[in-house]
Amino acid sequence: MPAYSGKFQYTGEHGENLGQGPCEVSFEKETCVITPAGGVPLAFDLGDVDRTTPGEWDLGLALYTARIITLKQFGASFSNMAGELLAAWRDRTVQCLLLEDLQEVGRYSGMANGAPGEIRIFRSNIAFLPQAGTPIQWRLAEVESIVFDPSTYTIALTRAGADRLVLSRFAKKTDEVLGMLQEVHGALRKHAAAALHDTFPFLSADQLVRLQIAMPEGSSTSLAELDKIHPKLSEFLIGKAVDETLKPYFEALRACATREPLMAGFKFTRPDEEEAAEQTNETAGGGDETQSPLFFWFFVPLPNEKAAWESTTGSGRATYFFRAAAPVANSIEVLTRGLALVNFRREPVYLPDDSLDCQPKFHRYAIGARKLPELRALRAAYLGRALHSSIEDWQSQIEKM
Repeated sequence: MPAYSGKFQYTGEHGENLGQGPCEVSFEKETCVITPAGGVPLAFDLGDVDRTTPGEWDLGLALYTARIITLKQFGASFSNMAGELLAAWRDRTVQCLLLEDLQEVGRYSGMANGAPGEIRIFRSNIAFLPQAGTPIQWRLAEVESIVFDPSTYTIALTRAGADRLVLSRFAKKTDEVLGMLQEVHGALRKHAAAALHDTFPFLSADQLVRLQIAMPEGSSTSLAELDKIHPKLSEFLIGKAVDETLKPYFEALRACATREPLMAGFKFTRPDEEEAAEQTNETAGGGDETQSPLFFWFFVPLPNEKAAWESTTGSGRATYFFRAAAPVANSIEVLTRGLALVNFRREPVYLPDDSLDCQPKFHRYAIGARKLPELRALRAAYLGRALHSSIEDWQSQIEKM
């Protein structure tokens, strides 16, 4: 654990002085400790830092509690201290964004939407870690276009809903960043086309193009829309995607569905994800999402503004229930985005607040919920789950809920 000697100042949300003076600063992967001379150490999770303010000779750390720590007077060691601490903070932020097990292909200093920070590109996601402000992460499967503007020397990513992420200030590495984004985005689309073709071999080339547009990887699409592409598509999907062991649960949900159409989606999984799911009973975490097999799910609209989420491939261990206000399709879109951003892990969804706050191995999920509005919305909409122990036990669990 590196340690540096200097001075600190600790101020409250209204600017009041909470402590100051000589100190030793030490930090590791998750934790930073500031030890005042003769005082009580101040320890905090690096994920609790919402923004940083690097100066020439001082470094400000703004905590989520609205309190601010300023580190200064570290002499010649300041540059090393600040650089190492900021690198550790960015790595911890990536953990709290639930991206640490994805395959990273590049990281760059630059700007996003006018704010300075670091951009990290993964095989399936892009993350922006600003010096000040809320981190941003997008799934590249949602990106509809990547456009370079030579007049402003910017790279603009757009996704459904007119969301834009404008990247700039890469200097001589602009071409490298653009090429990297185009490469990983193209690889995802290519793999999706091949996987869907293998899954639905009866579709023509034109129908397959329509399917890729209607049901991109990581999104939910109504079965009625799929049947507009081919009249047998939805039933074929159900037959292909619903494991025999999970079929009774799926059919029971289907019988309770409202007139709103069922919705379905898929994602890529690593081969080891299925093994991990068997071992943990609930974990179906993310990873390098550029390999088969496919992981399928269905959203089933239910009466009283509710929806059931059922993963129907081998990792499905429970049915999850959420609030889904009208229009249901919009609510399911929000729920799906939240699930996708946590790489379809279950624990960030169903664990109670006390578990996230108090158990160290889950604490990053609590920090992630503070940093990701989609995860907060997902947890707020969560109603409960029914385990697939037996169809009778499952129905009993639902009745109790």
